[in-house]
Amino acid sequence: MPKPTPQARALADGLRAARKAVRLAATEVADKLAWSQSTISRIETGLRAASAEEVSALLAVYQVTGERREALLSLSRDPGAWWFGDVSLQGETLARYEKEATKIVAFGTTLLPGLLRTPAYARAANSPAAVLGQKRFVAYIDEAALHRQVGGPLVMANQLRHLVSMAERPTVELRVIPFAAGAHAGDAHVLLEFGDAPPVVYLEHRRCGLFLHRPCDVEPYLRSTVDAVALDPARSVRLIESVIEARPQRGDLLGQ
Repeated sequence: MPKPTPQARALADGLRAARKAVRLAATEVADKLAWSQSTISRIETGLRAASAEEVSALLAVYQVTGERREALLSLSRDPGAWWFGDVSLQGETLARYEKEATKIVAFGTTLLPGLLRTPAYARAANSPAAVLGQKRFVAYIDEAALHRQVGGPLVMANQLRHLVSMAERPTVELRVIPFAAGAHAGDAHVLLEFGDAPPVVYLEHRRCGLFLHRPCDVEPYLRSTVDAVALDPARSVRLIESVIEARPQRGDLLGQ
């Protein structure tokens, strides 16, 4: 059975959360709208596309108004590439995909990839903390992200040590793209691969995100050429350690 598209997944999660917020059972909603309970269930799992009219009817029952209503209504449309600006929907959808993925490939250019961030670094970057788990994870990191101060010297020192620790996991592969590589074609994104469904790409921006799921849109990210200019895992760790050694010692940082 195919997985719901990112847009259908976000709509399903949003509608289910709205129903629970007003403490209505799916059977009660079905009775109010004269729908079958299976219709509610399939909409809330993303297995059935909901029209704008159906979404509007559900939101009226759930008493959802304003920006939240407009955000959920916009999800009843189905473009191939989905832009959205609702931060909570963005985080929920990405977290669900990260949990279900069998392999994640992340590219960090300006900032480190989200799944490698310490809580303090994530707060300083205005992003939620994430948990990697035991799945296979490959991270390409532009060397600039290792030097950029995020959250202050102590936060950054701890973050770099965390990278070295993460690299010791057998399921994690860190690849640094050094300054010496010059310009490269990598941009910040997350590629999520699944054992039973086509891959999905997520592009993160400050106030919105973009999910790509059509094969023609995802294919370029599967054929990335960054691997050719990135250091191998061992040399990448040595570079990170050299950046740590060049920074002030921990005692100096604590005394600031």
